[in-house]
Amino acid sequence: MVNRKTPAINRVVCPDCDWLVDISATTRKSVRCPRCGHRLAGGKAVSANSILALALTALLLGLVSLWLPFVGYSANGVTQSMSLLDTSRELMHFHERLLAILVLFTIAVIPLLYLLAVSWVFLRQLVAGSKPPGPITLYLIRTLVQLRVWMMADVFLLGALVSLIKISGLASVTLDTGFYSFIAFVIMLLIVADKVSRYQLWHLLPQQQAPAATSGQTASSQGLIGCICCHAPNSKQAEHCWRCGESLMLSRWRGSKLTIALLIAAALMLIPAHLLPVMETTNLGRTYPSTIIAGVLDLWRSGDVPIAIIVFVASLVIPVAKILVLLVLLWASSGADKRQLKQRLWLYKVTDWIGRWSMIDIFVVAVLVALVRSGQLMSVYPGNAALAFALTVILTMLAAMTFDTRRFFKDKENL
Repeated sequence: MVNRKTPAINRVVCPDCDWLVDISATTRKSVRCPRCGHRLAGGKAVSANSILALALTALLLGLVSLWLPFVGYSANGVTQSMSLLDTSRELMHFHERLLAILVLFTIAVIPLLYLLAVSWVFLRQLVAGSKPPGPITLYLIRTLVQLRVWMMADVFLLGALVSLIKISGLASVTLDTGFYSFIAFVIMLLIVADKVSRYQLWHLLPQQQAPAATSGQTASSQGLIGCICCHAPNSKQAEHCWRCGESLMLSRWRGSKLTIALLIAAALMLIPAHLLPVMETTNLGRTYPSTIIAGVLDLWRSGDVPIAIIVFVASLVIPVAKILVLLVLLWASSGADKRQLKQRLWLYKVTDWIGRWSMIDIFVVAVLVALVRSGQLMSVYPGNAALAFALTVILTMLAAMTFDTRRFFKDKENL
């Protein structure tokens, strides 16, 4: 995977603490930052052939899942079925365009684009061998890093299961072929995402033209900034990374002011998200609005206690906890010992990772709106809170992305 002219040493900037580390470009051992413990390299070697085969299989399963019948239900002599695309189509029908686009992109468009990018990058590696990647390949490598966090097919699958449990007390639910093919697609997608690490992608990138730097020091103390994509050291005056071409503006955006602004916006969106109905259910001509909390209580009363707990944690605990945790971490002083610093980093990483799972409620609404559409007999409509809650999730995810963990290490040049 490494160009013959490529230097043996790959110099990277730790994204968590700004420490410069020299790493062998061909190492398979796990390498962690000596300052904060962040994993910087390593992992089992995976052949381009196997990754390409997995990516193409997942891509085929994803395309098939979009068109096959997903689930169906039968109640009062009326039978309905839906496909995955119906989740966005029906939201669009009720003029929830932003919500429809969000659902379509997170469960289908972004995962499929990710798999296409993986296929291109590793097919190109098989064909071109050790030749330096061109601008298209470099763009796709950057895309792989950026798209991964926004793939939510696995979250949608859990949301679909929750929605089917909610409706099972009122109707007979059937799982169609599209449901099983989508499960296979999610499994294959997760396997591909696990095997295609950014450490492997670094080895595909040229490693010349690096600015002069000294390892074992912070990048900022040497007038350098780390690329958010490939972690290469760059001059603070540069506009794009010399190695992968990523805009360094993304690295400069990390800061407390932007994070606080996003958290405030998320907190404001959380108010209508919980006060307004997230969906409205029509049953035998009568319409019942339902808030997020009311939905949790209905699940609890019906005996689905584990599902009620999952929805409660995902829709209320996680968004509120994420806002509070990030605010506390912003307020925390930098003068902490090594143990406290690692605890803060761990807390931040857990907060960052868990935030996307709050989208479960949005996917529950999308599935029910697409599936239950029998007019006055029995139908589900999206409520005004759905978009507000989706924006809360997106804003908290962006807040976590802009959070600058390097602030923990101010006045800690040697740990």
